[in-house]
Amino acid sequence: MAIVQILRSWWRARYPVYVLGLAVGMVMLWLPFKTFQDNDAWESRLRVEGVPAQAVIDEVVHKQRNSNTMHLRYEVAGAQRQAEVGCWEVCLAAGSAVRIWVNPNDPEDFVTDFGELSGHRGRLQGVVGAAGLVLSVWMALAVIARGYQRRRDRRRRDWQRQQQDQRQRQFVNARSGSKRKPSRRRPNLD
Repeated sequence: MAIVQILRSWWRARYPVYVLGLAVGMVMLWLPFKTFQDNDAWESRLRVEGVPAQAVIDEVVHKQRNSNTMHLRYEVAGAQRQAEVGCWEVCLAAGSAVRIWVNPNDPEDFVTDFGELSGHRGRLQGVVGAAGLVLSVWMALAVIARGYQRRRDRRRRDWQRQQQDQRQRQFVNARSGSKRKPSRRRPNLD
């Protein structure tokens, strides 16, 4: 009997877990948008506070359909640096020059003239956001399915209760002796 009670309580506890999973999925889905806003703010700040420099594109690497990368070479504070920039909207040919603004505290951090930040920022957050979308949809469907199941169970209990009440009414309304077969004896004609 204890196992049945544990399973019933676990089933009841799943509904709040579904709602919690939905909330976690929504936060995970929100993360890429927050990262995008932070990157835009950082780009604007680098353009104001960064050290301007000239970079030369060494090569453009074509990896996948929309995932190209440009390798840049630039000089900051007398030191030669190399970095890569995602090539999403603007892909320049090898040997082209581009203006960049470098973070004075971190020479590996810069923004290009066409608005791309150094490195591959936001990829991990994009994956987390996609996982959050899947989790949110999955948990929302679980909450909806749980609601439908509760409704179906309620209807089944109501139907069973109606059947039981109807049987009880039939039993109570039945008169004793009124349903007998007529006697085969001959009536006494005295």
